Amino acid sequence: MKKVLVLGDYEKAIYHPLRGVDEQLKSILSDCEVTVCVAYTELKLEDLNHYDMVINYIDAWKETGCPALSALLLGFVAAGGKLMTIHNGIITHQSPDIEQMQGGAFLRHPERCDLTYSPVGEHPIVKDFKPFTVNEEPYQFVIDEGAKAELILNYAYQGGVYPAAWVRPFGLGQVVYLSPGHEAASFMCEGFRELIRRSAAWLMQ
Repeated sequence: MKKVLVLGDYEKAIYHPLRGVDEQLKSILSDCEVTVCVAYTELKLEDLNHYDMVINYIDAWKETGCPALSALLLGFVAAGGKLMTIHNGIITHQSPDIEQMQGGAFLRHPERCDLTYSPVGEHPIVKDFKPFTVNEEPYQFVIDEGAKAELILNYAYQGGVYPAAWVRPFGLGQVVYLSPGHEAASFMCEGFRELIRRSAAWLMQ
């Protein structure tokens, strides 16, 4: 059985607590052994190496600004680790190295609204994948042009089309970023659940 480690926050979450999201991720990845860790600043590289994939849902970057955590995740992925970053996990405040690893930086988001996410390209994660609609924050990014990120999902908003998910190699490892996931309700959308399952299967193949 594959082992997955979810990093996030409960009480000290600024906007996106793990409560509810944790149970949804365990349900979505029911064929995996899913462990949740909120004491992520205490982790060592050897701890992460016990897992086939790490999910980054951290929401306390502004509070911690933790260089040791940045080095930990960079070291994990560079050595061949698989990282799935969901929604707020990309907001890394004072950690440009993590932004570089993830292939983009959070810029802003307008108010929540119903967004339709559509597949882009022929990557295995989105091959024959159907669009889905969910009430979400329209996250907008500055994409690192040198990151060799491959866009796999976008959404339309007020006449524009914006990147919503991508894959990106880093060192010997791989990163998948998925921008939906504001709250537990988002993880109940079957289209988003399928996207997470496909992304996990591709990362841990």
